[in-house]
This record gives sequence, C-alpha cells and structure tokens, in this order.
Amino acid sequence: MFGAGIASGLLGIGSGAFKVIAMDTFMKMPLKPSSSTSNLMMGVTAAASATIYFFNGSILPQIAVPMALGIIVGAAVGSRVMQIMPVRMLRMIFIPILLYLGLQMILKGFGVTI
Repeated sequence: MFGAGIASGLLGIGSGAFKVIAMDTFMKMPLKPSSSTSNLMMGVTAAASATIYFFNGSILPQIAVPMALGIIVGAAVGSRVMQIMPVRMLRMIFIPILLYLGLQMILKGFGVTI
C-alpha cells in the first residue's frame, strides 16, 4: 500500500487500481472484498485531506456539492450491482480500465496530453 501511495502521488492518479491489484494478486484476497476495502481506504484518506482543504478555503462548494451527490448515488448503485454481478464480469470491466490508466500514465510520462 505504501508503494501504491507513492505511485499515485508521483503519477497524479488515484491509487485504488494499484490497491485492488495488490490485494487481489499478492494478498490472494477475492476481488469484491478487495475493491470494497480499497474504497474504504480512499474514503478515509480523502476525508482527511478534504478537511485540510476545506479549512484552507480551497474547496468550491458549487463544484464539490454536485460531485459529492453524484458520488454518493453512484456508490450506492455500484455497491448494489456489484453484489449480484459475477466476479468474471467485474474482471472484464476492470482490466480495460487498468489498460486505459496504464496508457494514460505512459503518455503523461512522455508529456502527451489527451
């Protein structure tokens, strides 16, 4: 997880994909609990940093409130769908997302913006 945090900080992306891969591959944790655990860890760190940004005055409520509402609705729907979706289908959705993130990181490393 320390490595996932360093990689996400260096690359400017969320570390959820790294955490899920680590828990699924190296820790032999099933995919559904590993993605749920990753979401919990990201929520805790996001809450900690959001508090600092809030008191710093860096959060724009007109942008943050609609985003938060969308995230809450999306998380509620996603958690319900994940319960009934087979793990194979989740992997088929997750792998292209990882490939896209990898391509984005490579392009960003070469200074190409999409």
